[in-house]
Amino acid sequence: MMSPKKKFQLAIAAVAASIAMGTLGLKLILVDISWFDAFYFTLTTITTIGFSEPPGITETARYFMVVLIIGGVTTIGYALSAAAQAVLEFELLSTFGKRRMFKDISKLSGHFIVCGAGRIGARVIREIARRRHEFVVIESDETTADRILSQGYLVLMGDATDDDVLKGAGIEQARGLVCCVSSDPDNLYITLTARDLNKDLYIVARANDESAVQRLLKAGANKVVSPTITGSNQMAQMLLKPAVADFIELATMTEQLELEIEQIEISPGSPCIDKPLRESGIRADLDVIVIAIKRSDGEMIFNPSADTIIQEGDALVAIGSHLNLEALERMANPGRPAGSLAFRRDR
Repeated sequence: MMSPKKKFQLAIAAVAASIAMGTLGLKLILVDISWFDAFYFTLTTITTIGFSEPPGITETARYFMVVLIIGGVTTIGYALSAAAQAVLEFELLSTFGKRRMFKDISKLSGHFIVCGAGRIGARVIREIARRRHEFVVIESDETTADRILSQGYLVLMGDATDDDVLKGAGIEQARGLVCCVSSDPDNLYITLTARDLNKDLYIVARANDESAVQRLLKAGANKVVSPTITGSNQMAQMLLKPAVADFIELATMTEQLELEIEQIEISPGSPCIDKPLRESGIRADLDVIVIAIKRSDGEMIFNPSADTIIQEGDALVAIGSHLNLEALERMANPGRPAGSLAFRRDR
């Protein structure tokens, strides 16, 4: 089925083609008239206005005008009908599409909100979608919003600094928010507003200027990412410690490889609780390496020994293939539906 936009474009193209063919035909038959006169007589003919005949018209030209009238009027009629139908379909799709979108957003709970779909936001969206999490994008630019919407994602057109827009994105039920608009003051204001609307929300904010990092943290952001700091540190690592940089890139940034790093929380009912790492089966059975454990009180244990006891509420930072990490997720959270690794909040 042809889209309304395609129908409208086809209608415009048909009219333009009729005018172009009529102009060219009259010019070739009546060589003495100018290009503009040929265009003018073509336009008045296919619109049935028809003030007068071109000067020096011949019998051949009259035959051509007959064909032009029949073809042109038919084309104009089709174009007007197609354009009207396209506009009507577009309005209907827009109205019902927005209603359906808002209905879908209102059903969300425990989802993510991405504020800004620019270069950085687009990569955040791809990563969240790749891991099959539910999310809503807030974007103020209509062209960008349409692009994201065409990819099948939920988009809320508006300014993320507006309380009503954040509420429309379901911020009270959301579990995480990313502020990645291009303006540091806007990211700061979004962070303040979001923290006020949801005290438990996990907020990751972008800072273009290094001086904005501390302000965003004070405003309520849990984590702040500065592309300048991150990029410079990564370049220094690549120069000074290339093996370390290769490992980090392999584990966290290369989508094509199976190796991933995940944070998996130990929930009540897990068979791992109160067992040392060596007896949990994580390494032996699942082929997953636990590189750190974060206790529920915030204590971080790096490179835990085989005798480290796993406790309820621990967050395991583990490295392995996606399938093996999903198996660990099922072991750590027996009641959680399979299929996607869950988001973990730093406490």
